[in-house]
Amino acid sequence: MAMNKIFILTMLICGAINAFAQRPSKEQIEKDRKAYAEAKQKLNEALSKMNPEARRQYDSMMNAVGMGKKINDANQTVANAATAKAPKGNAVGLVNGVPAKDSKKIAAIAAIPSNAGLGSFLNNINGSTLSSVLPASKNKANEIYKALINKGAKPIEIGNAATTLWMAGRTQIALCLMAQVCSNDAGNTNNLSNYASMLTMMGAPEMAIPILNNLNTRFKGNTTLLNNLGQAWFALGEIDNASKYLDSTLLLNAGHAQAHETKCLIAESKGNKTAALAHAKAAFKQGATQQRKDKLTKLGYFPGAVDYGNFPPLNKSDDLLQLGGSTMPPFPKSVAESKALAPIWKQFRIDIDQQIKPLQKITEASNKQMTKQLEEQQKQFMNAMNRSISNPGSVSQNEAMQIVGAPMFAEEMNARENIVLQNLQKKKQAVLQRMAEFVKVDGAVMKKKYQDAMNKIQERSKNVGEGGSENDDALCRDAVKASDDFLQPYNSKLEEFYKEYLNAEKQLLNEISYSSLYTSYAALLPGINAGLKMQWLRALSLTQNGFNFESVTTYNCTDDAPGKAGKLTAFKDPHCNINSEFGQQLGIANLGFTIKLDCNGLSTEFNALILGIKLNQDLDHAGFGDAFKSCTVSVGPKIGAGGKVGPLEASVNVGGGADIEIDRNGVKDVIIKVGAEIEAGVHNPGIPDPGQLGTAASGSAGVEGRMSLNTGAGSIQGTGILN
Repeated sequence: MAMNKIFILTMLICGAINAFAQRPSKEQIEKDRKAYAEAKQKLNEALSKMNPEARRQYDSMMNAVGMGKKINDANQTVANAATAKAPKGNAVGLVNGVPAKDSKKIAAIAAIPSNAGLGSFLNNINGSTLSSVLPASKNKANEIYKALINKGAKPIEIGNAATTLWMAGRTQIALCLMAQVCSNDAGNTNNLSNYASMLTMMGAPEMAIPILNNLNTRFKGNTTLLNNLGQAWFALGEIDNASKYLDSTLLLNAGHAQAHETKCLIAESKGNKTAALAHAKAAFKQGATQQRKDKLTKLGYFPGAVDYGNFPPLNKSDDLLQLGGSTMPPFPKSVAESKALAPIWKQFRIDIDQQIKPLQKITEASNKQMTKQLEEQQKQFMNAMNRSISNPGSVSQNEAMQIVGAPMFAEEMNARENIVLQNLQKKKQAVLQRMAEFVKVDGAVMKKKYQDAMNKIQERSKNVGEGGSENDDALCRDAVKASDDFLQPYNSKLEEFYKEYLNAEKQLLNEISYSSLYTSYAALLPGINAGLKMQWLRALSLTQNGFNFESVTTYNCTDDAPGKAGKLTAFKDPHCNINSEFGQQLGIANLGFTIKLDCNGLSTEFNALILGIKLNQDLDHAGFGDAFKSCTVSVGPKIGAGGKVGPLEASVNVGGGADIEIDRNGVKDVIIKVGAEIEAGVHNPGIPDPGQLGTAASGSAGVEGRMSLNTGAGSIQGTGILN
């Protein structure tokens, strides 16, 4: 019943679009606005009582049917209407897609606190911060903080834990935890930067700006601080001031995704579609989120392969499946070789059939699994809907993602690999075409010449016998010579073409296998690779393309010739070489926090039991899964490239780092940072050499990693809890 109520409230909110779009009277506008406000308040109350899994499922369903966009449209319509009505200098909401100037909040911005005075400033604003969140969220954050202190966690590690909770969409608890660690240690500048970013994203940019101003005077040219200042001023509607900081960010870091995204909104609000599109494309290049893709589509541009970034990396292996270890016997170039190779080719094909049998079982099992999975998806979707309606929260996030989701990097890998695969397919088809043309033209001429020679020998055979001028031995030798003269050029050319075809086929099959690492779930990979291996074996046996060499074995007047056998070796089963666990680097792995990256994407987990915290209903509710905020979370070593200090910067290539892109639906893309050298004992993630990134083995004892929040424009539009 709870979910039904939420759907009804949602429909009431969306009704505002039609009401406001019809240009009603002032009285009707006021009446509709009140109805909208009441429905929105009730919806927010209902959503706040949902546990995180139910909330994520609700968001997923709303987005799937386009309802999320309709609600956003309704919000903007009402905000614009309010802006038009509000007195000058006291505007609220959005104007042309950017926040209206909030003079009241701007006037409330405090002076830049001194380093010594930061503690007092934090204590002052924390009162407002902690009073705005749900009490249970504050209590749970306090419980987590005490447990982390008892575990001996350092301030940077507690800050990393808070940022990890933020990544997981648990924003209220993350905010409280970060407020507490900053209040007790105002000297940790990375935590201060992240706290300020959280304040902006939760609706209090006027509280964030003094902190950011302090840090900006201490760390000149730090693009995280410059961006976050720009985003804070943008949230306050000070567009010119915001542009100043965002332009400085892009001058120092031309690939800063969040700065580009906000500059896109500013350019769009001024009617400069060309500039808006350029910024939108640059932001998408640094992180292919659905939100950015929607913006490109709105601007009339549909991203292609060149618009995605460089992760996942290109395939660096020449033979991922190790297909080249198996080779076919040679094509016979003479009658003697035909006789010697005939049994060898026969046995080779028998051996291939034996190798194919277990592979067929794997593919059959995989096909059955795929069919069953598709059938189950339909059932699971309906069951999940029914369960969530009757018992909100009964469907876990992981279960929901398995029903409707796809591997995180599938879209960008497909966009890029489709071109690669098409080119390889064309390359293979071109060889097949040339081989077919050879058989049809030059090969046909060779066959005709050979047939003419054999016809003459056949005519001469009439003169064999008593009184005749021919004998069988001479005719046999002449037939062998004619056959050899045909087999040598014909099969040599055909073999040359076929080896070229096999090389193209090998490239194509390996590329499909590599692409599948990022576009298919791990459970399906054995069946995919088994099918690719079978295709290779059939290509080696010359049983799938209709081509075969010529063989002449009918003459016995030849010397014996050696016959070289083919070779069948074991194939390789490729595995994802991106296997990263950032928790060790960040010092939070032993505190119950996991940030894992593999070819299927990134996941975050919090095992509260490690801290001795009970997972109860208070944890499931109380805003522990309030909402995802659009931002970039950068992960990297303690000291940046070139020994730089200050908050970790996004889009800067340092070995062992990553930029994690989050939009309103959660983690949507990960960009691996690869520098010229490996920092902090973290392995290069496979460009150019395959390896592991951020694993526990690679993170040496004592290494401190950092996490940095870069505020995004998508986070600061709308109402935050601190407004």
